[in-house]
Amino acid sequence: MRARAGKYTADVPDVVTVRETVASWAGESADRTARIKLRSDAGFPLRAKAASVRELGDGWDELEIPYGHGLDAWLVEFGPDVVVLDPAELRADVVDRLRAVAKG
Repeated sequence: MRARAGKYTADVPDVVTVRETVASWAGESADRTARIKLRSDAGFPLRAKAASVRELGDGWDELEIPYGHGLDAWLVEFGPDVVVLDPAELRADVVDRLRAVAKG
């Protein structure tokens, strides 16, 4: 990194694919879907991306959302307000992250 007229610049290696990574995480290029259970009064950003929402009763809804890189980290932020129904590998990733936070 170097300073140039009060600005910092850095060379970006050819292997960096920032746009693709962010698009995938945001669900814009997600190639899978996930089913989650979400408390009815929580999760606006997830609801905005949902392909479908179904009321389950008892204060829970089921959402189908785009699934791309980084979704597990995002879901962890909702703590007890979200449960991953499938795919199993996403559920396992979320559980692993929650256990790591609990140990922290």
